[in-house]
Amino acid sequence: MNPKLKEINELIGLCDQMLFYIQERGDIRPNNDLYLSYKFKVDAFCKQNKINDKNYAPYVILCTFFFNSSVYTVNKSEVLAIKNALVEIKHTLFKDDYEKIFISHREADKDQVDAFVDVLHAIGIPRPTIEAPESVIFCTSHPEGYIENGKRNLDEIRDRINTDEHVLYILWYTDKYFESPACLNEAGAIWAMKKKYQEILMPDFDSSQIRGLLDKQPVWFRANDKMRLNTFKEQIEKMFALPPTISNTWELSRDKFIEQINKIASQKEELCEQ
Repeated sequence: MNPKLKEINELIGLCDQMLFYIQERGDIRPNNDLYLSYKFKVDAFCKQNKINDKNYAPYVILCTFFFNSSVYTVNKSEVLAIKNALVEIKHTLFKDDYEKIFISHREADKDQVDAFVDVLHAIGIPRPTIEAPESVIFCTSHPEGYIENGKRNLDEIRDRINTDEHVLYILWYTDKYFESPACLNEAGAIWAMKKKYQEILMPDFDSSQIRGLLDKQPVWFRANDKMRLNTFKEQIEKMFALPPTISNTWELSRDKFIEQINKIASQKEELCEQ
């Protein structure tokens, strides 16, 4: 992830902490540790990124609620204004930088998607660790992207689409995908909210079946298309600020993935012929 994207996410996170504090304990008073931390970090962030245009509305809001006097309070509406200003700055300055991947698919296609997740890791998307347990990839059928126990699937999926995070949405197309109202709802919401998406088709999927609200434009590619996978790798490296993978290592992972996908497609054809 772009380090500057991480920095502004930390500022947005501080806003969320301040909102929770206000909800539990009331308006923020002088010398509050959360607000002092926010002030220090937002001042450094604006200076480093040369955000100083007094005609730029988000910057004006940040200045308005940057209190230096010893007597001040910060209320909920003011923190919300700060957060919204930071989100707008994030969408403006870092619109081409991404932090999460959402894979829209049918659970019945888990074997294909598991192979695709391995390819994403081969490109450089990090796996969860003890130090950084939050997964970059959201995929309900994969252990890395499982929805936590006790949470509602539909609520969690809705929140993952209606988010201020910069998410790349992968639409994994098979015959089963278009038989699922839930998948079609996801695709429709992604299109309606103007999210960045990439359509990937299984080799045996008839592209004429693509329907719904998504634009009818040739942005899709087939999962076993070697050259398209190479281009996709380069796009992911750029979007997530990843160092390029060594060619030989990538080619081995790519070819293994293509072999898996072709095998799954062949097995399906054999079943259909029986």
